[in-house]
Amino acid sequence: MRSPLPLVRLPPLNGLEAFEAVARHGGFSKAADALSITQSAVSHRIAQLEWLLGVRLFVRVGHSVSLTAQGSEFLAHVRSGLDSLRSGLVVLGGAQAQVIRLSLPPALASNWLVQRLGGFQRRHPEINLEINVTSRFLDFRSGEVDVGLRFGRGDWPGLDAIELLRVRIFPVCSPAYRNAHPWLKTPADLARATLLRQAVAKWKPWFTAAGLDWPEPRSGPSFSEVALLIDAAEYAQGIALVLSALVERQLAAGTLVRLFDVEQESERAYYIVTAAGEAPRPEVAALVDWLRSSG
Repeated sequence: MRSPLPLVRLPPLNGLEAFEAVARHGGFSKAADALSITQSAVSHRIAQLEWLLGVRLFVRVGHSVSLTAQGSEFLAHVRSGLDSLRSGLVVLGGAQAQVIRLSLPPALASNWLVQRLGGFQRRHPEINLEINVTSRFLDFRSGEVDVGLRFGRGDWPGLDAIELLRVRIFPVCSPAYRNAHPWLKTPADLARATLLRQAVAKWKPWFTAAGLDWPEPRSGPSFSEVALLIDAAEYAQGIALVLSALVERQLAAGTLVRLFDVEQESERAYYIVTAAGEAPRPEVAALVDWLRSSG
């Protein structure tokens, strides 16, 4: 039988939450934004926690902070305890599950979000996500969506936009396609290759970055969705021009390989968007905060 732990006076919960938030965001300012309190309030809670524990949890250098060895060890216990408490509240019905409607395009959903969803569910078991995968811009005012992920310049009327992912653009193909076309040595060799097309990433700007004065291709399969373009490249149907954030998994797994060293910095990015001029519900703020930390 396991021996009971000695009774120890627990520090205030808001101090533990502040400690976890500062550790997660790497600074007091971002932690304050996540907790919807002032930076001075975060500093006060951390100072009180350190005084109660009798140890330093952070090393402060200018505007940045890092965990001490004792802080790193303590963090694992704090996160486990907070997660367990949240789960317990849900089980006992003390916290009614909240619903958030998240909208995002198919390629970002399948190639970026799904690999990370478990982290949000572990951190916020009290929140249910309704995920709408669509390339259509849904209406925030009608309640179709609470949070959206969009690709663009961040200037949508009536919406607040926070940059999530900057992207680079480069060509990829499957190992089988590259092996079947061993003459693919330089960008100029693309003149003989099958180029897969999609409206999100046009070929001509990348041609220019590669020093090629070529027009936009008019031949080769054209896809309405980026996700299909990536699938076609994996199935050795040709060479695709892709956004870096959407092919991390395929490059790591070796189902796609990069061609050449030339890449184009996109003027657009993926953004988190919410309705402008409205204070977000706590559960919406929690999702936005998690997305920002995952980007």
